[in-house]
Amino acid sequence: MGQGETDRSAEERLDLVPRGVRDKLDRAGIKLHLKEWQALSLAERQRLCELPCNTDPDVARYAQEVRDVLMRYTGRPPEALKPKT
Repeated sequence: MGQGETDRSAEERLDLVPRGVRDKLDRAGIKLHLKEWQALSLAERQRLCELPCNTDPDVARYAQEVRDVLMRYTGRPPEALKPKT
């Protein structure tokens, strides 16, 4: 099994932040560290995978959900992404 297959397998088990979630976090302006992701329950990780994040209201709800879940699991809000220059 190659490294790419190992990474995909870990992503499918939600050990790593899936590409789709990383894209949603980018849209929401949130930086989520791997340790923060791994602190979440599997159910919370799955929920963040499934929540929509396409329209402006979706993005706002997604960002709030990430903030809420991180506060519950880590006691800290997520870090904001630095604006691209």
